[in-house]
Amino acid sequence: MDAEELLKRYNSGERNFRGVEFSNANLSNANLSSANLSKADLDEADLSNANLSSANLCEANLYEANLSGANLSNVNLSNAILCEANLSEANLMYANLSDAGLEEANLSGANLMYANLRSANLTEANLHGANLMYANLFSVGTRFLSAHTNFSEANLSDANLTGANFSYADLTNADLTNAKLSCAFFCDANLGGSYLENTDLREANLSCADLEGANLTNADLTYANLAGANLTRSRLDNAKIIGTMLELLSLNNSRLKNIKRDNMLTLENLLFRFESEVKIAQVLDARGLLFFPNSIARLTTINGRENQEPDFLICYKTAKGLKWGILEIDGLFHTPERRVKEQEIEKYFEQNGVRVYRFDSKKCYREPNKVVDEFLELLENQN
Repeated sequence: MDAEELLKRYNSGERNFRGVEFSNANLSNANLSSANLSKADLDEADLSNANLSSANLCEANLYEANLSGANLSNVNLSNAILCEANLSEANLMYANLSDAGLEEANLSGANLMYANLRSANLTEANLHGANLMYANLFSVGTRFLSAHTNFSEANLSDANLTGANFSYADLTNADLTNAKLSCAFFCDANLGGSYLENTDLREANLSCADLEGANLTNADLTYANLAGANLTRSRLDNAKIIGTMLELLSLNNSRLKNIKRDNMLTLENLLFRFESEVKIAQVLDARGLLFFPNSIARLTTINGRENQEPDFLICYKTAKGLKWGILEIDGLFHTPERRVKEQEIEKYFEQNGVRVYRFDSKKCYREPNKVVDEFLELLENQN
């Protein structure tokens, strides 16, 4: 059967074309609405601007097929092979793409409103400018694991992205307003300039994500992980951060002045991330020492003038005169990779006469007096 015969049969009322082989067929502008093309071989077929609304393409092979501008609303593409397919500007409203293989597919400008993308593989797919409003990507298994997956400027507002994996993905300037993102993974993702107002980010993993200039106004970040995230110029007005991991987040930066600090620990109107910090601060306070907790230090590095935030900058009067030192608390996220970076920063502090001494978080919590004693002894013996 060739393409001409297929269309002739379709126009005669036939709809069941299950398992047909039409690789490289030219079906551009064809009307195959509601046709059963499940398990069909449409490898490299030209279906540009075709009407496939409500068609059944379950398990179909559409590898490198051209579906640009096609009407695929309400289509069933579950378990279909769409690797390297061209779906640019296609209408995929209410489409079922669950478990579909969309590796390296071009979905730029596609309309995916209300689409079901549960467990779809979008590795290295291009979704630039795509509309995923109200789309369902719910599934921890949803795979967005490539640095080349492009969601830049995509509309994901109101989408259900619960548990989705966006690690390393490009989401620059994406609209995620009102999206459900609880338990989602954004490790090392680029979210620069993204819109995250009113998003549900409870228990989301945003460690080392780039959120520069992102708008997180009214976002719920309860128990989220923001360790190592870049929040330069980001907005967190009225954000909820109960239990949020903020190990690298500047606490005294003015951009956070309206943040909901339900989980932030306080002592004498000072903000702290962890109980271990509070314990150390209490001991330093009881001993009448001059100290600056979580303060911004301005210093010269190989990159020029930069801001750094030491845990505790402490001044201590020794027999040799006043000495300054930094007491750093090493927590859960002090990985070997991070320690390498921190050692570089420590060199710059030491070049300015301020040495850094590090202590385990658990020890700081359990034995804060002993930690402070050890720190002061190190300062006393410092050359």
